[in-house]
Amino acid sequence: MKLLTLCDDTQLFAACTLRDPSDPLEGSTALHTTHDQTAVMQNRQALSHHLGIPLTDWCLSAQTHSAHAYHVRHADRGRGACSMDDAIADCDALYTEERRLLIGVFTADCVPLLCHDPHSGIIAAIHSGWPGTVKQITYHTLRTLLAQGLQPGSTRVWIGPCIHTASFQIRQDVIDQIRALPFDTAPYLHVQADGSALCDNVGLNVHMLQEQGIPRDNIHICALDTCAERTRCFSYRRDHTTQRHLTFLYRK
Repeated sequence: MKLLTLCDDTQLFAACTLRDPSDPLEGSTALHTTHDQTAVMQNRQALSHHLGIPLTDWCLSAQTHSAHAYHVRHADRGRGACSMDDAIADCDALYTEERRLLIGVFTADCVPLLCHDPHSGIIAAIHSGWPGTVKQITYHTLRTLLAQGLQPGSTRVWIGPCIHTASFQIRQDVIDQIRALPFDTAPYLHVQADGSALCDNVGLNVHMLQEQGIPRDNIHICALDTCAERTRCFSYRRDHTTQRHLTFLYRK
């Protein structure tokens, strides 16, 4: 199982699974987008063994492009790890103060954001495709985390592989929804001669993070463009694939 490590220090391990043709389903670990659940579970077991983190210490959600965040507690350990039947329902952001618990999000172009505040101990994983961005999931999740004691000045954020501006062409219906956001979106929409626009979904989410006081220097953006990088990345826009990256974090 190939991994891209985003952070590995004394407090936290954060990473993203990568496409690997030598694995079943090329390494996809997403149960919610495939009929081959046996292959997915093989990959999850392999990842669990590689990390030394049992599936009973994972917690995953059923993503729906919502703006819903869920507070994961000890009783939620294992939910969504082996079946979608007990996954956290209708949820695109997970957060917790629990140690030794893996949370994450699945993407194949959407923006995955991982947050960690060492002072409060809060970790969070957010899935923001353009529908989640127009619903301001990052803004709403950060507001919730601030109320739970997150300190923005000490919070670190990692944005994993996702579609970048040059690959993300959108049409008028999506342009209109982005322009309806309650801040100036012009810097994140590069209008083309045919009326379409190249959209910086990463930048829109970074804007929401900075609005809540997270310093730009604390936000680390992976340069991998999932749509452009065929060897290591899954892309729904490019291939209409059912395979997904898992971008996750684990507080030691």
